[in-house]
Amino acid sequence: MNPLSRHRELIHAFSTRRGGKSHPPFSSLNLSFQVGDDPTRVQENRDRLLKDLTLLGRPLVSVRQIHGDGILVVDEELARQERFPLSLSCFAADAIVTDVRGIILTVSVADCVPVIIYDPGRMVIAAVHGGWRSTVAGLTSKVVSCLVDEWGTRPADCQAALGPSLGPCCYEVGEEVAEAFIRRFGEQEGILSPLRQKGKWRLDLARAQRALLLESGLSPSSIFSSGYCTSCRSDLFYSYRRDKAKTGRMMGLVMLREEYGEDQG
Repeated sequence: MNPLSRHRELIHAFSTRRGGKSHPPFSSLNLSFQVGDDPTRVQENRDRLLKDLTLLGRPLVSVRQIHGDGILVVDEELARQERFPLSLSCFAADAIVTDVRGIILTVSVADCVPVIIYDPGRMVIAAVHGGWRSTVAGLTSKVVSCLVDEWGTRPADCQAALGPSLGPCCYEVGEEVAEAFIRRFGEQEGILSPLRQKGKWRLDLARAQRALLLESGLSPSSIFSSGYCTSCRSDLFYSYRRDKAKTGRMMGLVMLREEYGEDQG
C-alpha cells in the first residue's frame, strides 16, 4: 500500500499517457513542452490532468532537469516572486523541495524514476527525478539530508512513493554504467544482474532508489514502489528507450493542500 495515500493534506500522482489530446508519437497525454509536441495540446493535457486532480489554477513548479544532483528549495519568499513559477523553468536541478502549501512540485519522466517524499511531521514535500546519473550521485539521499538540515526532519518519519519507471526486464546497460552502480552500491542484491552476453547487465533503477531511501533512514514499510515497467506497458506509459527518444513525457507531482492545518495531518 502507498503510505502517502493516507494523508488527506497531501495530493500526489503519477500520470500515464492516457486521456490527452496529443497526436502520435506523443499520443495522448504528453505533459512536456520540450519534446516537439504542439504547445497548445500540451497545455490542454496539463489542464485536463490538473482538473481531474482538482488542482487547476494552482502554480505548477518545474525545473530544467539535467540528470545531476541539484536541489531547488522553494520557500515563501521565492513563491511570492512576480514571475513565479515561470521564473524557475530554466533553473537547473533534478529535485524540488518545499513546505509552502498550494504549489505543485513536478518532475518530468519517460523511464527515469519519479520519487515523491513526504515528512508528515514537518509537512515538507519533495519531488525527485531519479535517472541513473542522479541515482549514482545519491540525489535522493541528498534530498533527505536537505530536509534534515532545513526543517529538522527525522528520516524515520518520512514516507516515499516511487512511480513507474524502466524495469530490470528492459533496462540493459554496459560496463561503464554497471561499474558506476557497483562503486555507489557495492554488490547489493538485485540492483545489477549480469547477462550472458559479456559486458551487459540488467539494472533495477527503482531498487537502487529504494536503497538510497533506506540508507537515508526511511523504514522499508514507508517506501512504496509502483512495480510498473514503462517499456513493457506501451498502453500506459511513455518510454524514452522503447520509443527511441521520440516520445512524450509523464509527470510525478505532489502538493500540500492549503485548507488543512498542521493539526489535521
